[in-house]
Amino acid sequence: MPRTAHAPLTRLLWWWALALVLFTAPSNAADAWSINDLAVLADPHGAQTIASVSQPARAAQFKPMPYGFSAGFTRTVHWLRFTLHAPPPNAKGEREVLLEIHPPYLDDLQIYLSQPQAGSAFEVRRAGDLLPHAAKEFPHRAFVLAVDFADARPRTVYVRLHTTSSSVLAVKAWHPKDFAEHTACEYALLGVLFGLFFAGLLANLWQGLWRNEALHRRFIAYMGATLVNLSGVNGLAAEFLLPHSPFWASHWVSLGTLLVALFGVRFYMLALDIDHAPLWMRWVYRAQFWLALVCLPAPFLNLYPEAASVVLPFISLTLMTGTVRSVQLWRQENSTGKFLLAAHLFSLAGTLSVVPTLLGWLPGQLWLIYGFQLGPLATLLALQLMLTRRVQTMQNQLHQAALETERAQATAQQERTERDHQRHFLSMLTHELKTPLSVIRMRLGAKDPTARMQTYATQAVNDIDAIVERCALVSQIDDQAEIFQLQPCRIDELLSEVLAQQPAAQRVSLYLAPTASAAAVQSEPLLLRTVLGNLIDNALRYSPPDSTVQMDVELSTQDARAGVRIQIQNAVGVAGLPDPAQVFEKYYRSPGAHQQSGSGLGLYIVKALAEQLGASIVCRQDAGLIVFDLWLPMECAHADTTTGGGRPLGFA
Repeated sequence: MPRTAHAPLTRLLWWWALALVLFTAPSNAADAWSINDLAVLADPHGAQTIASVSQPARAAQFKPMPYGFSAGFTRTVHWLRFTLHAPPPNAKGEREVLLEIHPPYLDDLQIYLSQPQAGSAFEVRRAGDLLPHAAKEFPHRAFVLAVDFADARPRTVYVRLHTTSSSVLAVKAWHPKDFAEHTACEYALLGVLFGLFFAGLLANLWQGLWRNEALHRRFIAYMGATLVNLSGVNGLAAEFLLPHSPFWASHWVSLGTLLVALFGVRFYMLALDIDHAPLWMRWVYRAQFWLALVCLPAPFLNLYPEAASVVLPFISLTLMTGTVRSVQLWRQENSTGKFLLAAHLFSLAGTLSVVPTLLGWLPGQLWLIYGFQLGPLATLLALQLMLTRRVQTMQNQLHQAALETERAQATAQQERTERDHQRHFLSMLTHELKTPLSVIRMRLGAKDPTARMQTYATQAVNDIDAIVERCALVSQIDDQAEIFQLQPCRIDELLSEVLAQQPAAQRVSLYLAPTASAAAVQSEPLLLRTVLGNLIDNALRYSPPDSTVQMDVELSTQDARAGVRIQIQNAVGVAGLPDPAQVFEKYYRSPGAHQQSGSGLGLYIVKALAEQLGASIVCRQDAGLIVFDLWLPMECAHADTTTGGGRPLGFA
């Protein structure tokens, strides 16, 4: 699972929202001077000169543009004219104005400033992104010129505009001090905007989902293309990235626009599940993709005006189609539908404010030129929220799948364990029943059975009966049935009963300490007889036939509780030493124990019943002897006083 960063990404989303508010807030800097007499003259062949257009007879040919100039994507040269009024003199008696021309991606600007004191002469300035940014006379993202006034008379300004980008131009005039304040605020807001874009890009890269998720890869590409485009539109790419490369700086915005169209449509095709959309929607998105791809070389082939005139209207059509598709997804209760709808509405708001201006349908007001930046910011915010919600959903699904997998694995492991136990049980049962059954078969096949043969057959039946009863008892133990009730049990009486049932009881040497002769323990008589009987039977069975099994009983304290300790020790027989770490495991038998009949369940039963009775049992080796140490409590622990009643477990 790729790593995630929900908390940092959530904080980033809040910062994006704050940046959106800040970017829409008006600047507290003083307003620029208004240019109210902007007029334009078209020069289709670019044959006019300042001398020809400044003739008094040509003045009437200039078309007034009081709301700003925009001619769309065209190869026509335009001459713009306006009047720049002299400001009041400063403390030094100087009259200076800063002339700010937007947008920063205009190719070639020739500015002609009239000189009233010199008659018809003009001061010539040059600007545009075909010149290196380092050659600008004023370090600013747009084109800024310092204009001095010798006196209070106004100066007429002519601007010759020729560009392969949209022929849009907006002019402002500033007092130097006001412009400095405005620029500081402007760059601060742009710093916040681009800082958050970079942070969002890095957060999505660090999150790592792009390695496996195509949607996240396309979103990162879309965000990167938007960042490229905005850095060019705002003039920051030429100022900070390409100050000495006018060729790439002049093509930056054109390429960025086409890349946004290309990667944007690729992202939305996947996010909107266009492959399952109506046919006409599929055709719109595919046409947009191939159109953007085919037009990608247009800036380098000097065909961008023609390409942009087709691509930009088609972008608006695609966004409208995406809005309809978002509504469809929302109505289908798709969790991403509402986010996609918000993203498309924001994109439409930004696009419909700038595309008509770039195409020359609306005047070139500055807020129209830069207002579209709010659209991508809000759009990417909505899309980031969508992806964050999608990641949360994926994580929940993966977590649920992991839980299901764990449960399935646990179930499979349990089934394998049960099958292994069944195979082991059947193998043990088959092996252990062969010997007594062969003895019984021999007895049944004999015409004149001897007394010894009869004794062996009887013992074989007893062995089979013991194996069956132990298997039944183990089954009840494995079912974790606590169906007994503790009561006082005298140890001396229980031992007498157990030894009386042992065929070789004469081999047991019992030492009962005087203090323990009348001791009573809290236990269940039948289960305790089973524990003691199995321990004594085990010691007699696996010790040498002529050896003595020593059994010591005395009072003992364990964990601050009074009790009785019973030690049973025997010499090592032909079965060899058992492994103390495995001796209480189900079906365990020492390597040489298979010469004796047995199920490998006796000591497992002892351990399980001892735990249920609140007792403890350990096995150890001591000077060649095998010692089993059983401790029984004389009083019940508080948690064990209400174990319940019912029928006791079976006896083996």
